[in-house]
Amino acid sequence: MAVPGEAMEEGIADLLGIERGMAVQTRNPAPEAAAWLDGVRAALEQRCGGELLDESADEVVDVVLLCWRAGDGGGDDLVDALMDAMGNLADAGWIWVVTPEAGHDGYVLPDELAGSVPAAGLVRTHGVSLGGGRRAIRLTWPPSRRTRR
Repeated sequence: MAVPGEAMEEGIADLLGIERGMAVQTRNPAPEAAAWLDGVRAALEQRCGGELLDESADEVVDVVLLCWRAGDGGGDDLVDALMDAMGNLADAGWIWVVTPEAGHDGYVLPDELAGSVPAAGLVRTHGVSLGGGRRAIRLTWPPSRRTRR
């Protein structure tokens, strides 16, 4: 589902499953991703009820928005970035890997994601189009990890 402009900004929190009280962290926002993030920041902060945390935060987080582009590194670098993002992730939390869509500068090949996700110990649940040439892939802990206490 692709939604343009202002409507997208208002619906971004719904697409990403952000709810009031969630701690949301952003990681690796290169200049292009930072511009996109700045465009949706107000909607995300309004929904979660607080400021988005950056990668230096020590709190346990419910959601991580990991921005990744081709050129940020190869598959091993993406695995490392995912593992870093998992460091503060709650057991019931998830990671959105935000990348440029096909045909846009920085597009990440599906094979790179497909190999990196299980190597980091995560599973892919689904993907969404975020508009503005961005897509996001939702990753979670495997079911055995999510159910442990």
